[in-house]
Amino acid sequence: MKKLFFITILAATGLTSCKKFLEERSLSDMTPTKVTDFGDILHSEAYPASSGNDPLFPMLYLMDDDAETYPSDDPNTVAQYIGNAPAFTWQADFIEACKLASSNSVSIFNVYTSSYVRLLKVNVVLQGIDKASGDPGERDWIKGQAYGLRAYYYFNLVNLYSLPYKNALAAPDKAPGVPLRLDGNVIEEEIPRNTVKEVFAQIRKDLDSSIRLLEKEKRQRNNFFFTDVCAHFLASRVALYMEDWGAAVNHANYVINAHPQLMDLANANGTPLVSRNNVESIWVSASQKEVDNTGFLAFFDVSHSLYDAFEPTDQRLQQFIMVTPPELKWFIPSDFIQSKLLDNTDFLCFRSAEAYLNRAEANIQLYKNGDGAAAQKALEDLNILRAKRFSAADFQPWAIQPADQMLKACREERRRELFFEGHRWFDLRRYGMPAIEHILRRAPGMAEIYELKENDPQYVLPIPRDVMERNRALVQNPQITSLRLPK
Repeated sequence: MKKLFFITILAATGLTSCKKFLEERSLSDMTPTKVTDFGDILHSEAYPASSGNDPLFPMLYLMDDDAETYPSDDPNTVAQYIGNAPAFTWQADFIEACKLASSNSVSIFNVYTSSYVRLLKVNVVLQGIDKASGDPGERDWIKGQAYGLRAYYYFNLVNLYSLPYKNALAAPDKAPGVPLRLDGNVIEEEIPRNTVKEVFAQIRKDLDSSIRLLEKEKRQRNNFFFTDVCAHFLASRVALYMEDWGAAVNHANYVINAHPQLMDLANANGTPLVSRNNVESIWVSASQKEVDNTGFLAFFDVSHSLYDAFEPTDQRLQQFIMVTPPELKWFIPSDFIQSKLLDNTDFLCFRSAEAYLNRAEANIQLYKNGDGAAAQKALEDLNILRAKRFSAADFQPWAIQPADQMLKACREERRRELFFEGHRWFDLRRYGMPAIEHILRRAPGMAEIYELKENDPQYVLPIPRDVMERNRALVQNPQITSLRLPK
């Protein structure tokens, strides 16, 4: 790797903020020569919780059916957050519309660019580390993490800016995905979009490499590090989205065998569920800044639809969502006060609860396809999870039902368990992109109802305008052609 090449990378991608790495070296030593140098780059610049706290997809919290608006009597509060209404109402080119509405979230809504910046840093590591000197085991450890991170970022990108892998509109080998950049070269060139099938194939290839390297070089590190368990966890999620039910089960098996812990909410004593210190947490998958500056928890909050999805004795409802008392309505305009996710909360994480849900859903699909034994396996996972979400006196185990009923119950359980953790929008997409509604209240007494129709174009986010201008080889996603109006 030439020195000039790496300096160019640093200048172009922001790697100069890797202070520990740069400040301890003279300019003549800027070219990484050791495996540990590449580890410094990866751990301080490429991880989601360490790369400048750029959120992964903050706008999604405003787009699914778990969110609703609650106007304040204070017009200054409404004015502060109404600028994000274009995202909440699924407007075409919502970033530009938010900019015109004076939103203070515009800079964090362009996750296309921030994701590719992270990917470039990962690619710098993968491209140069084999030529660096150092312990072979350390090299495998760092490369395994890098492959896993690359898979994670491409998985997020393709599920934001492309149709779902399985959908009624286009087969994955025909649907435009996102451009695959697999090197760390800074080249001003126009790069077309790969297909959804090609992107998912690369994700799985990278996960296979990550699993091979990290299983060979297992290390006990804290949950800021991407490990072999994380790689299998993500592989289970990917397989679920691709409807590869057997693979989803097999990867979830590995995760649950290694990390079966579930938090007993009835005896949690105030311990947060969304926290890197929770017994369920496997990997810190997102910064704690996911919802900063969006108006989430201030103007946007728990929807009535989400609240109504819980049983009254569910500890997730009792501990994380409270009906706002009348005497506090002057101060808290939302109908509900939620405490699962706060704007100063701990990091979002891969949690073992999702592994149980992934395995249960995949087994229900196998049951639906004729595997009778899979029904009992799915039921066991769902009951194991639910037993930790109710007191012993309130828990009622589920029984085997017809496959369609079990699938519906599993998906409802997934909504209750994972709300406000970045899953619901992606899940709605893979469930068939159903019609949902949002109620926008600009002021007390006002209610505008917006509809996202079944298979609506806005289930696929538009590529940001500035990205389209820089890369003329890109083809924009289909969009509604006029202002989306309330019903």
